[in-house]
Amino acid sequence: MTKTSLYSLILLSSTLLGMTDAVASLKVSQTATPAVISSLADKKLLTDITSVGSRLFSLGERGHIIYSENGTDWTQAKVPVNVLLTSISFSSEKVGFAVGHDATILKTTDGGESWTLLNYQPELDRPLLAVKSFGKEVVAVGAYGLFWQSKDSGNTWTQEFHDELLFKEDREFLLEIKESDPELYEIEKQYLLPHFNDVYLSGVNWYLAGEAGFVAQSSNQGNDWEKLDVDYYGSFFSLTKNEQENLVIAGLRGNVFEESSGAWQAFSMDGKATINDILVYKETVFLFANSGNLYFSANGEDFKHYVFDDGKAVMSGVVKNSNLVLATEAGIKFIPLATLK
Repeated sequence: MTKTSLYSLILLSSTLLGMTDAVASLKVSQTATPAVISSLADKKLLTDITSVGSRLFSLGERGHIIYSENGTDWTQAKVPVNVLLTSISFSSEKVGFAVGHDATILKTTDGGESWTLLNYQPELDRPLLAVKSFGKEVVAVGAYGLFWQSKDSGNTWTQEFHDELLFKEDREFLLEIKESDPELYEIEKQYLLPHFNDVYLSGVNWYLAGEAGFVAQSSNQGNDWEKLDVDYYGSFFSLTKNEQENLVIAGLRGNVFEESSGAWQAFSMDGKATINDILVYKETVFLFANSGNLYFSANGEDFKHYVFDDGKAVMSGVVKNSNLVLATEAGIKFIPLATLK
């Protein structure tokens, strides 16, 4: 399972989200099946990994969320849903959020040992693909412009439709039919925005990355957005800021871009493997990619290349005890930092 093939699991339908332009309520529309406790949870598909306090957390298929103090011994958390989970983020050592398919949103308040189901709507046929939290702000994004935001640590949420991110002709079309045919308006707007694959929160400045070269920035915590012009039309799957506070985005076919003073510098990785996630650790930039590919650079420019023999997709990674701990298609993997020179 790779980042791009996650989309093959998205069943697209004409089902409406039923939201207004700004406000909607989270709900659990169907009874969910809890994740089964499995001794193999750390050896199956894991899509994301993060570090909070002394613990590592990873998550993936069948609703698996696992945590570890040392990166070697893993405990499976109690999770009330068994869908593919795609992203995890903590705002404190106790409070965290996870998202996944069927518009799933989960929250923990006990440091990740148990999780509460906030949103679960299989009838939407829409996955949430990324979640980020920053202070009391939480943002979850996904397919066809899904955008859920909470300003109070996940207690209340709004589901938002940002028409300023539409192409000009699409926005004009929606304005034309909004008053004359509200039902058609609600139908059409569900399919005009791109998939949002990642979101990054940095104080008041927020960023989105998605399909077809989509990158956008908000300078007021997501209230208004503007698209950034990047000379690339493939999908982006991850974005972050490096030690120099420059925006770094990465995606299909090993394409990476760094923004500095309004200009973009392009990089192309050996092997052209699709990049799933980016980690900035001290001054080193790590890129985690499909087909067992791992790229790393001490200066953000001269990237070196490491390939795992099994060829399994590397989805995400963190540093723990001088090791790079990886979430992969084949579960948790380790590689000593000293090996990557």
